[in-house]
Amino acid sequence: MKYKVTLNGRTYEVEVEHGKAMCVAEYEAYAPAAAPAAPAAAPAAAPAAPAAPAASAVNVTGGETVTAPMPGNILKVAVSVGQTVKEGDLLCVLEAMKMENEIYAPCGGTVTAVPASKGATVDTGAALVVIGGTAVAAAPAPVVAPAPAAAPAPAAAPAPAPAAVSAGTAVKAPMPGNILKVAVSQGQAVKEGDLICVLEAMKMENEIFAPCGGTVIQVLVQKGATVDTDAPLVVIG
Repeated sequence: MKYKVTLNGRTYEVEVEHGKAMCVAEYEAYAPAAAPAAPAAAPAAAPAAPAAPAASAVNVTGGETVTAPMPGNILKVAVSVGQTVKEGDLLCVLEAMKMENEIYAPCGGTVTAVPASKGATVDTGAALVVIGGTAVAAAPAPVVAPAPAAAPAPAAAPAPAPAAVSAGTAVKAPMPGNILKVAVSQGQAVKEGDLICVLEAMKMENEIFAPCGGTVIQVLVQKGATVDTDAPLVVIG
């Protein structure tokens, strides 16, 4: 007798006869068919067409204004401005409650305005056609002049460049601080040990003295100035 045995993904065909088993065939195990792919999603519905704009208002003086007897959509406009019509002539077709309603001229005359347009949505009493009289153009909207642009802010003045130090002996700040007093002026003769200026630092007043005698050829600081360590204060030549 023959048997089919599936092991580790393979199928073996075994023949058993008189207590002995012999493999007579070997092949891949049967795999069930893959499930069908899910149907593709239905395409998104196309965006609805925008509604037709409502009929614009028209200013008229005198004449016969033919109005909409009910709300609806204008399917057809059969006349134009300047056209002569007789009583009973078709003016337009108004769709309302799934019915087409023909609007006729109540009198004869010349069409002076056609406020309605094909595709427009109108309300009850909306003006459709004006026969006779005088059409008055609506005043145009006033033109608003744009506000003048604000003037740009003036650019900040550049910081003054530090003064060049002349040749001579430069008296420098021993530490950062504020100048409380300048005791000399340019052209003044000084002796070694004369007071040059007073520097406030760490809440202490520090007197700066001339390291040599000579003439003051530059005064590089003024009262109230803030200086850093080694900033030149005075040059003695």
